[in-house]
Amino acid sequence: MMHGLIQAFAALFSAAATVAACGAAGSLLIRWCGAKLSRMERAPLAFLSGAACLHLAIFAILAARIAYKPVWLILIAGTIAAALWRKAASDPSRPIERHWTAYLFGAIFAVYAIFYFVNAWVPEASADGAGYHLEIVARYLRAHGFERIPDNMYAGLGQGIELLFAPAFAFGRHSAAALVHFAFLIALGWAIFAFGARIGKPWCGAAAALLVFLSPVVGRDATSAYVDVGTAAIVFAVFYWLEIWDAQRDARLLLPAGLLAGYAYAAKYTAAIILVYALAFVAWRARRIRPLIVVTAAAALMAIPWVLKDWIYYQNPVMPFADEVFPNAYVHPIVEEQWVESLRHYELPSFRQLPWQVTVRGDYTEGILGPIFLLTPLALLAWRRPVGRRLLLAGFTLLAVYFGNIGTRFLIPCLPFFSLALALAIENRALLAILAAAHAVLSWPAMIPRYGNPYVWRVEKFPIAAALRLEPEDVYLRRNIGDYDRIVMINQNTPPGEPVLATGDLSSTSYVSHPVIDHFRSAEGNTDWDIINTGWAAVSQPTRQYVFRFPAQPVTRIRLLLTAGSSSIGKDQQWSVHELRFFDHGAELARDRGWRLRAWPNPFEVQLAFDNSPATRWRTWQAAAPGMYVEVDFGRPESIDEVRMEGADDDHWDGIGMAVARWDQGRWSTLADRFEEQRLAQIRWIRRAATFELRRRGIHYVIVGDRDFGANDYYADPAEWGLEVVARVPGATLLRIVP
Repeated sequence: MMHGLIQAFAALFSAAATVAACGAAGSLLIRWCGAKLSRMERAPLAFLSGAACLHLAIFAILAARIAYKPVWLILIAGTIAAALWRKAASDPSRPIERHWTAYLFGAIFAVYAIFYFVNAWVPEASADGAGYHLEIVARYLRAHGFERIPDNMYAGLGQGIELLFAPAFAFGRHSAAALVHFAFLIALGWAIFAFGARIGKPWCGAAAALLVFLSPVVGRDATSAYVDVGTAAIVFAVFYWLEIWDAQRDARLLLPAGLLAGYAYAAKYTAAIILVYALAFVAWRARRIRPLIVVTAAAALMAIPWVLKDWIYYQNPVMPFADEVFPNAYVHPIVEEQWVESLRHYELPSFRQLPWQVTVRGDYTEGILGPIFLLTPLALLAWRRPVGRRLLLAGFTLLAVYFGNIGTRFLIPCLPFFSLALALAIENRALLAILAAAHAVLSWPAMIPRYGNPYVWRVEKFPIAAALRLEPEDVYLRRNIGDYDRIVMINQNTPPGEPVLATGDLSSTSYVSHPVIDHFRSAEGNTDWDIINTGWAAVSQPTRQYVFRFPAQPVTRIRLLLTAGSSSIGKDQQWSVHELRFFDHGAELARDRGWRLRAWPNPFEVQLAFDNSPATRWRTWQAAAPGMYVEVDFGRPESIDEVRMEGADDDHWDGIGMAVARWDQGRWSTLADRFEEQRLAQIRWIRRAATFELRRRGIHYVIVGDRDFGANDYYADPAEWGLEVVARVPGATLLRIVP
């Protein structure tokens, strides 16, 4: 029990220290800017502005690969000490008129704040929080700095908020990170309330703060190691600083606005659109170029390091997107396209259902804002006020990027603006109090199943025993993470540092002390999954051969290319080549290390078409289109009269056009555009060939879920695969590839 309490308070104190360091860094920035802030608005703006600055310092530490515990202690303690030494005074806050609504708002806030705090303090078990958000943090900490993570495309996303998790995670582990994110919710609610006081309507600020704070999806997101609530707080702070600058007209105040706008990009790519609002607002109000330069330069200071990191590690400045524009070996374009397309729809039958889904039901969009947000159109009435117009313009600017991912939580950055606009539109204290009270009742976890999806993503319980670790952490995690037993099995039975290939999905990978390669998150995983599937899936095996014949002639460079094909080629249909072979009077040209191989697209895996393995294949990993090719430069003339391409059934189309061409006097000339198609016998030892290739790629362990594709085949005869059972838990088996 004592060990559990120590764990709990280590998480709490490490999170508190990180939050304090953010506030300290922000206080130093505010002092330098000379901002005239009330006590009420100083705290949230200091935390949010300081988070941007501290994140940049953490970035430098990781880039220098000196991320050790003493360095974190120096950073945190030094920042706090510097702020205490240079403490600045606040302008006095205007007294808030006491009214019965203030006590109601305060009581509601207190109840939910305690409820959320306990849920943030428990061992982290959320899907993405315990998954890739903290997995990436954990891997950076193990490496003591940034490293290329080729098996997880999410490592290319901006990690502006995750970097703040790093020092907290180093001492307090997973729940410390969730508590840091929870601090962003407190800062957001506080800032919304303070903004209401700034415009002389604190009751509107209080009501708007509660509308955001109580929203079920906000509460669940904020109590997990996610980044959406943090992003909402950052973009609202950009808006807030612009309002302060507009009132005080001190050019220095544009610095925190610009820094936070760039930090928004670091937190989430889509949030960078707040920079568009910031530049438009400054251009409109200042009518000079210099303020625009200040905002742009400050934003660039925050954003450019992330662009450079992705370019250096992944050859794509906006990893994992735009992979056709920036070809790289880490993300296959067709997987990106399918992923992005799925985010736009979530299998929602009709977009007309979207407002109802994101506010009330949550059947498809993974969370709800709460039924009160059906009143959001009334926020348009705030247009009659100048501040209302600015709030609405900022809200609609952020809403413009929402339809790239229609999950409910991706609306969170818009909520502060529309909630304040709605409160200003209603304005009446009694009506706002009724609205807040109704929202509190409807958002209470026990109420949600009465009108929404009973399984909707939300905070459900008050797990104080788990928070204090009176309930052991592994007991809580085993109950809340469906495949936690698999994680424990991997950690206990796999040598340190060994990657593990998962034939299905494995959640909460931050608890796995090994790289986990799955079928979705990387080009490496796509290809590894394709290789192992070839062992059992006949449609993926090389059972077709396409033979091109032509008069014997000397050839130095030769190309197999896709020509105008059949209309049956689907938008997701690829072209693949298991093996490409060249013959002269029936004798195959022996492969030579001097051959220079090229392909378009996917030049990174062209060797798979020349490795003599039936388990591997080069694939376009883009929709097949005329002009795609595989090319060989022999380095010297070779006599050739026949080309054979081996392919699989799953990439075969009737009527497809392929041709063989040679490089001749500065241009490509066709050698043959007709082929004979032949059937090849299935290879009996292809299962062993598949695991041999995986082992050659550095994979020695495979975890197979009982319901994964091919599971019955792996289990039926592991020896035929060259596998041996290492360990077994209900529902899954850990296998080792024998040498």
